[in-house]
Amino acid sequence: MQRYALQSWAAACLLSFATAAGAATVTIENTARGEVALGSKVWFVGKVDGKGVFMNFAVNGIPGGNATVGTLNSQNGEYVAPAVMPASRIITVTGTTATTDKLSGSTTLTLKMASTTSPTTSTGSTGSTGTTSPPAPTTPTTPPPLGPQPAIDAATVAAARLLEQATFGPTAADIAQVKNLGAQAWLNQQFAMAPSPMPVTTDMSTLRSNWYKNMAGGQDQLRQRMIFALSQLFVVSADKNPYANEMQPWLTTLNQHAFGNFKNLLREMSLNPSMGKYLDLGNSITPAPNENYAREVMQLFTIGPVMLNQDGSVQLDRNGDAIPTYDQDRITHMSRALSGWTYTGASATGINWENFTGPLQPRDRYHDKSAKTLLMGVTTPAGQTTQQDFDAVMDNLFNHPNLPPFIATRLIRAFTTSNPSPAYITRVADVFANGPSGRGDLQATLNAILMDPEARQPGAGAMPGKLKDPMLHSLSLFRALGAKVNDPNNLFWDYFLLGQRLLSAPSVFNFYSPLTKLPGTPDRFGPEFQVYAPALAIARANFLYQFINGNYNTMVTIDITPYVNVAGDVTKLMNLVDANLLQGRMTPAARAAIAGSVSATTDSKQRALTALYLTAITEFAVQQ
Repeated sequence: MQRYALQSWAAACLLSFATAAGAATVTIENTARGEVALGSKVWFVGKVDGKGVFMNFAVNGIPGGNATVGTLNSQNGEYVAPAVMPASRIITVTGTTATTDKLSGSTTLTLKMASTTSPTTSTGSTGSTGTTSPPAPTTPTTPPPLGPQPAIDAATVAAARLLEQATFGPTAADIAQVKNLGAQAWLNQQFAMAPSPMPVTTDMSTLRSNWYKNMAGGQDQLRQRMIFALSQLFVVSADKNPYANEMQPWLTTLNQHAFGNFKNLLREMSLNPSMGKYLDLGNSITPAPNENYAREVMQLFTIGPVMLNQDGSVQLDRNGDAIPTYDQDRITHMSRALSGWTYTGASATGINWENFTGPLQPRDRYHDKSAKTLLMGVTTPAGQTTQQDFDAVMDNLFNHPNLPPFIATRLIRAFTTSNPSPAYITRVADVFANGPSGRGDLQATLNAILMDPEARQPGAGAMPGKLKDPMLHSLSLFRALGAKVNDPNNLFWDYFLLGQRLLSAPSVFNFYSPLTKLPGTPDRFGPEFQVYAPALAIARANFLYQFINGNYNTMVTIDITPYVNVAGDVTKLMNLVDANLLQGRMTPAARAAIAGSVSATTDSKQRALTALYLTAITEFAVQQ
């Protein structure tokens, strides 16, 4: 019953929410030219802000009309005028969106007797009397019924499903490769692949562009997807680190440890100068060390605020309250244990100003040397060095029982589903805790996430899949349509408006919280919906339309000629769009609704744009 829940929410947010904007303009258009003869046909289409959307039509307030005022089929917009003139020659057609906000628009038609003609001053032929003969009336023909949807190829769908989870979107070539190699062999190939280059630069636009191009077209797609996931766990932002040299060390660490051991990643990230500036561990010194990193490394990077079972469920005390993992005293003791680190620089014994050419350096004279109590009652004796206390904190966090389920849940949500079952979390957490290369093996953990039955079997789990965030949504569309990324720099303003500008998370909590609930379903998670509010849904739909329509060709080039070439046949167009974007998985309801909008025009390019656009903003918006 819940298989299409995320798809329904995506469609609602991009179609229903889009029309709910205060500035939305609803129009009802038709093919009539002047008065409409009794018994003839007219075609209607409803639009919101100039874009065709499905509407339920009524004639003189009667849903679908009747024999007296004429009938109007909401599925294809066909109006058939009555055979007998009604009491009033003027009829009103109202269209209402099939969304919760029920936006409506109206228009009128004037009926005339079938034998009535009106003289005109047209460019038609002129007789000997000098009067103009009216052109012969034409009656639009009924569009042929939508043909059958091709049978789904299970191997293609299985390959596409893996690629949706493990890359920034399936391409035809990648699907063929996965089908040829098999899922595990393809993953092994990706794990062994050399990283895409990330040249050192002092220009923020260049750094952002290089990372974006790697995500869009790098051959190491699995690594790029892992870097993207980890970047939303260990957050650093250009909002505080505004120069490229202040951000590049962070990206380098994510790249180098994407498939490594989590302990090494945690240690290097903790002493990374980018993180040192962002969360103030750099030059955090006694007698009043900064508590930012001590707090966030626990809350957001490793264990979370409450105790977890291995299946990710929250541990409760006898009163039914969640058991906290730490308190303010632990934050204070952690910050003291992490004090005494400064930047690389001229002074080998004192404090240096911000420098991003190497990791933070220990300075024992600025380190709190008192005894500390860490997590789970672990204590460190007085008199330890900066390095010794740092090692104790890293070991304390790495060996905490919360770490496996916390990281497992975060990574599952990043790659496969927003709502993994407890059993799925347990299986992945067990691999993290006891992987083939020991605790914290990220490659083994990611492999377990992607090869788990809940990931590989369509429909497995209580609510499979996840809403795509703006970056994944747009890049997967670019890849599905064979687009070429040229110069993406001007795109990043659009991504800012969509709530996800690379390198510029608004806070340490990322672009959206992993704990965001699915709208209307408080027992389910939908993290990406935090950047899918009505205004953002509209903005994302408009962004994708600009791309499909070729308005961004200087930044991202697309050729929709193959779709335009078959647009004369609605069935062929729908099948091509379905095959390339959804691998044949378009639901019958979406297929019928989109085909109805496509049929409202005879212009081949507009048909192609409509089919691609409506598919992109509805079912394609959900990673299945």
